[in-house]
Order: sequence, then structure tokens, then C-alpha cells
Amino acid sequence: MIRTILAALVGSLGLLSCSSTEAVDSGQAQWPVVVPAGSTVFFNGTVYAGLPSFMPEWSSIEYLGERGFLVQHEGDVRRGRADALLCSNGRVIAIRDLFELEHVFDLSNCRRIDLNGATVLPGLQDAHGHVEGFGATLENVDLVGAESYPEVIRRIRERADTLPEGTWITGRGWDQTLWPVAEFPTHDALSAAVPNHPVWVHRVDGHAGLANRSALEAGGLYGKSIDTPVFDGGRIVVDERGHATGVLVDTAMGRVSMKVPPISRATAKRRILAAQDALIEVGLTCVHDMSITDRTIDIYQELLASGQLKLRIVGYRGAHGLTTNEELAHLPIAPDPLDRLAIPGVKLMVDGALGSRGAALLAPYSDAPDEVGLSRYTDEQIRDLVVRMARLGLQPATHAIGDRANRQVIDAFLAGFDAVKPFRELRPRLEHAQVLALDDIDRINRLNRTDGNGTIVCSMQPTHGTSDMRWAEARLGAERVKGAYAWHSLTPHGRLAFGSDFPVERPHPLEGLYAAMTRQDASGSPEGGWLPEQRLYAGESVQAFAQGAAFAAGQEDRRGLLLPGYACDMTVIDVDPYELTWRSAHQLLDAHVLMTVINGEILFPKQ
Repeated sequence: MIRTILAALVGSLGLLSCSSTEAVDSGQAQWPVVVPAGSTVFFNGTVYAGLPSFMPEWSSIEYLGERGFLVQHEGDVRRGRADALLCSNGRVIAIRDLFELEHVFDLSNCRRIDLNGATVLPGLQDAHGHVEGFGATLENVDLVGAESYPEVIRRIRERADTLPEGTWITGRGWDQTLWPVAEFPTHDALSAAVPNHPVWVHRVDGHAGLANRSALEAGGLYGKSIDTPVFDGGRIVVDERGHATGVLVDTAMGRVSMKVPPISRATAKRRILAAQDALIEVGLTCVHDMSITDRTIDIYQELLASGQLKLRIVGYRGAHGLTTNEELAHLPIAPDPLDRLAIPGVKLMVDGALGSRGAALLAPYSDAPDEVGLSRYTDEQIRDLVVRMARLGLQPATHAIGDRANRQVIDAFLAGFDAVKPFRELRPRLEHAQVLALDDIDRINRLNRTDGNGTIVCSMQPTHGTSDMRWAEARLGAERVKGAYAWHSLTPHGRLAFGSDFPVERPHPLEGLYAAMTRQDASGSPEGGWLPEQRLYAGESVQAFAQGAAFAAGQEDRRGLLLPGYACDMTVIDVDPYELTWRSAHQLLDAHVLMTVINGEILFPKQ
């Protein structure tokens, strides 16, 4: 049957193989079919199509001119893996065992890449990250993992010793929940150790910052009573005298951050390129870059035009401060022909983060009964903003961590469905969906089940769960925590798109797969996993990092799977996650990314 189909297609196109003398269809054509020079066959590995049990039979082969051939599959359901993949001009032609490919195609003009037994996954994506911010962490003071406030101060002082007096020192990564006394620091010790530099360093989640005396003075906050410490979605932490302690939360951070000298365009570009290299090295083929500025968009377009943009970018313009439709007139930006860059929507911020108690909750924090978090909008305001963005054709990607914030956004999305006819096609996104009331989980699943195509995308980060599990129940209480980081409860009806929120977490997708499968930290704690009923299988986890992320961007028709016609984006690793259970998934933490392929081009290791 395959020979008959090939003979008809190849004969009609007049495509002859010079290397085979076996005639088909009364001598009108010969086979194997010749593939274009420059095609690549990856072989001697385990290649997963992306659907764990789905590998359809060949039904036809279509000639696509300069783009090569496209093998179309349909029908028989069988194993979802093969040992070879053939691609041409950036697209998958066929995924099959090598002997089958050689039976149908003349591969003599192909470059051959021996996988040496490695595992090939559809290109893993990060559905929520901050590229320029990650590049900044590669240059600024790294405070991640500091186990005490004195350790934070030591690292900052070491940087100060290398800089001229008066130079601003910035950094990120401190986390008071790791310290012996898990409370916000005060500036006094930092100011004494680093008196001659303004210091402004972000908490690991980016939703709180610590300033020393010099930085507080720059922001007009030092040495005076703060009459309104909580305002407009922000909080200035004050002492018993009402004076600023040095910690600012969410929107209050602007009082100091606006005083930090802005970086140049050249610096921003350098950071983006450095981040790109690092992200490709950990196996990522696409990143959804959140809260970007017009300058960042312009830099991406410049890099695209010059051929320097290799990582696929789906960007979301930060909506904060945008007041007129004219400011958004240049958006959305459709994908370029190589699908490297698209700007489909905007990023909206509704609340803060759980670690700094800025996440907006329906009831007070269990460990801070006087606090309910910080809401940036009223219910009516967020509804109006979502509907306004949708009417402009912009996909809303809405940051919501607390259960109150998530309820606000779900209600706003429902209003969008009523007010804007194509709202479903925009695929509104809940970014983080970190703490959900159980009835709101039911609402999402019910809505998505009824719609059939997944109405609300839940863009979540598995490593947030394993980072926060040390203290999440103390913040939320035993009942409310049942709706936190609830990946399994949102499967299959909740459209899951996984990422890391780097630089809040490390961008390594294999660590995300491990977290999703085990709900344990790197040491294997707690035994059996935290809230283990929310664990996912390997196939579900890979799908959320690949097909789910592509769906969130409206690109699932061409990326997220390794099937004919799809982009040849691959993450090649030395461990097979499909062979692992949650008990053996720790192997992912020791695994290595061997190769990252985007559009059929091997970008890591650099060739």
C-alpha cells in the first residue's frame, strides 16, 4: 500500500531516484524517494512524538517544493516512539524506525546525526519566564540560596568592594524563609556594612525588595513616619515607630526602583543574548517572555532581523501603566515566517506573591491573621481591563496567585466570554493559578469540559510548588492548601502550560519535570511527596512543557509535537522520563541535556 501511494505521488511529480533501480507503477517512478540535500536524519535514539501512545500509520507523502516532503499520518494507534526522525528545512518529514525510513527514502543526501541511545522529546518550552531579568541575574549580585541575612550582607559587601563609591548595587534572590528566623530583614545591618552605596535587592519572587539607608533616602523614605504603609496593591513594611524597615512589597517597590539608574539599550541587548545562550543550553526551545516593554520588543525585532534571535520567543507586553488604546496599537504582532517571534498579548498583574504575603486571599493568612494580601484592582476594574484588552485582539495573560485574585480573574474571563465574541479563541491565561478555591477548580474544569477546546489556560510552574511547600501550609492552613499547586486536579480539562517563572526559579525544564512527577525537593523530601495526589505522570508533565505551552500561545498546530509537518524542535537528554515513575524520577536531576534543536538546527552544543 505504501509503495502504491508513493508511486502515484512521485510519478505525478516526476521525482526520480538515481540510486534505486526498483521500479514501481509500471516504471513511471522509482523509489526510495529522494529527499532534498541538507536534510537531516537523527537516528539510534528513542524519539517521542509527544503523545505517549499515539503513532499513526503513513497514509500519504506530499511534495512541498523547496520545503521538502511531508509525510502525512492518520489511522492506526500504536507506539508513540521510534528510533529515528527525518527533517528537512526545519520541519519534521517522518518519525519512524531507521530501517523503515531507509525503506521509503533515499537518505544518501542527508546529514546523519547519531543519537547514541539518547532520548528525544518534543522541544521543551517555558510558558512563563523573564528573559532580560534572567540575563540581569547573570551580572548582578546573586543572593539565591543564602541561608542567613549575614550571608546576604556578605555577598553584597563583596560586590561593593569592587565598585566606585556611590554606585548602585542591585541583585536578587534573598528568601527569608530559608533563614533561622524566617522574618523580613531590616536595613540596619546592611546599611552599616555597605554605607557608601545605594543597595536595592529583590526577594527571590521579585515581589519584595530590600533597600539600605542610602537607597531609602533616594526614595524619600528614610527617617520619617509612613502614614499610609499599605496602598494601591503595595506595602511599605514599617517598624513600631512607623519608619520604613527597608522592605517594600509589590507596587511600593517603585518608590526605590524608579531611582535606580536605567540600563542602556546595549546592556539590555547583552543580557538578552546571554540569557538566550543559557536557556538553549538547558534544553529550552521556546520561552513565553512576560511583562516585556516596547524597548524589549524592539530589541527582539532587531535580533530577528540580524539572525541573532535563535530561541523562539512568545512575548507579552506588560500592561502596567498603559492607559490608552493608542499605546497598544502596534500589538498584537503576528509570528514571523520562521516562527521565532510573536507578541500575541499583554501581561496583567492582579496581586503579589505568597512568600511575601502579597497574594490576595479570600480569608486572612493563617500565619498572619491581620493580612489578606494585596489586590491591585477591584473586581470591576479587572473585568474592564480584561474586556478592553480582548476587544483589541490581545490575549490576556493574567498573574493571579491568591485564591481571591484567581476568582477575580476567572470572573473577568467569564465577562470576556459574554462581551467579546472571539474571546475563547484568544485563550485567556491564568498565570500561576497557584492557590485556587476548590469550587473555582471545578469552575475551570466544567468550563473547559463544556467548551471542548480548553477555554482557560492554566500556566503553572511545578518548581514553585516544591520551593514553597516548606511554608505554604503555614500560610494557607490545612484546608485551603488543598487547592494550591493543584496540577492533577486541573488535568485533563484544565489546559496546563508549564514553565518556571525564571529567574524566580531556575529555568531547567528537567527540574520542572521532576517536581511535577514527585512533588519532592532535590533531597527527596517529603517521603512520598507533598500532597502526592497532585503528582503527574511523565507523559502529562512532558506534554505540559511542550504541547501545552504551544497551545497557550495558539501554536499547537505546528509546535509541541514531533509529527510530520511540525517544526523540528527537539530537546535531547540522556534519561528517558517515560521510563521513570515518581520513585525513580530523581534521575532527572542528574540528567544532562545533550542537544537542543530549533527549526532543525542544532543550537546546543554550538556547532
